[in-house]
Amino acid sequence: MNAKPSIDKKAICNGLLDLFKQHRRWVFFFGTGTSCDVDPSFGMAALQEQLGKELGEVPEWRRVDEALRAGKTLEQALDGTDAGLSPEAKLKFRQVTGDYVASVDRRYRDELLSGSRKWVGTNLLLTLLGRLPPANPRLSVITSNYDMLIEYACSARRIRWTTGFVGELTRTWNWDAAQDSLLQSRVTRNGTRGMTELNRVPRVELFKVHGSINRFMRGGEQIECDLWSEAAPSDFERDLAIPGGLKYQQHAESNADTTYRARQAIEGAQGYLMIGYGFNDRHLHDRIVEQVRQYDRPLIVMTQKLDVAAIKKLRQTGDKVWILLAATAPDGHCDPSRTKVYMPGCQKPVDLNNEQLWKCDVFTECILGG
Repeated sequence: MNAKPSIDKKAICNGLLDLFKQHRRWVFFFGTGTSCDVDPSFGMAALQEQLGKELGEVPEWRRVDEALRAGKTLEQALDGTDAGLSPEAKLKFRQVTGDYVASVDRRYRDELLSGSRKWVGTNLLLTLLGRLPPANPRLSVITSNYDMLIEYACSARRIRWTTGFVGELTRTWNWDAAQDSLLQSRVTRNGTRGMTELNRVPRVELFKVHGSINRFMRGGEQIECDLWSEAAPSDFERDLAIPGGLKYQQHAESNADTTYRARQAIEGAQGYLMIGYGFNDRHLHDRIVEQVRQYDRPLIVMTQKLDVAAIKKLRQTGDKVWILLAATAPDGHCDPSRTKVYMPGCQKPVDLNNEQLWKCDVFTECILGG
């Protein structure tokens, strides 16, 4: 009996490429890993350290600190604390979180805007924007990140984008007006008569479902202002969801409009790419997973590492689920120079040596030629 032929890089690349030959409408989900690719200081460990420094005298932080010392992660330590937090403590948590992320963001803003530094997802967005249908050329991007790396990357490459906020220096939410601003007119000739056509501009529709460093609240009104991302006037409160149990509350309340539009994008999509995301926020990924399960839609996950239980659950979701991770070295640590691929129809993962296919930019070049 002949042995089953081994699966090589070419077979994997062809299988992935086939998903994009069918001109699906994709939704992208960019998680913390895409920001940590620029600087690990965007990660949860660094934020935890900063919160400890800034909130040491806040009574509610002491319970969190005890949980951290007991071995829990920051997310786990903050779970369930929302009921015991005073409004003043919640405000302080958001302020410190936003100030810290903004300080890291500031280090890379100018490099990303000028194009001297590249964000890991830029080529993927450019490549798939070029494949959008002319009638409605929109690319839906969901992110749980507070930083503005995606906005900088899009601006550097002249990619039009919207978060649904409109205005000039200060912006307020108005989705319909945001769509109107993404129309371009063109005069065509029909004999001697001129006719004006309105066409949609190719764009990224960016849904920041956990808030943003440039987003604030005052008197119940949500405002975006890039100039205030590092520091806003004292009567404006940062509007972002801090880690743990508070995240869902903030996600559902302050960002209801953004959440609704993100849900529409998810339900209208025909495939999903989730990049740099650890599947720790069920209120964010459950809807995508359900769409994959119910309609057998493709799901491609690219991230450095993922919990074994999460891998198992995702593989049981549908027949078009691909998971690309950094391989594991003999000492148990991640080996980012190699890729472990979980592909449909293959029970065991496939290791690709000297390949970083789990990284978004490498994936784009190898699979999509971008």
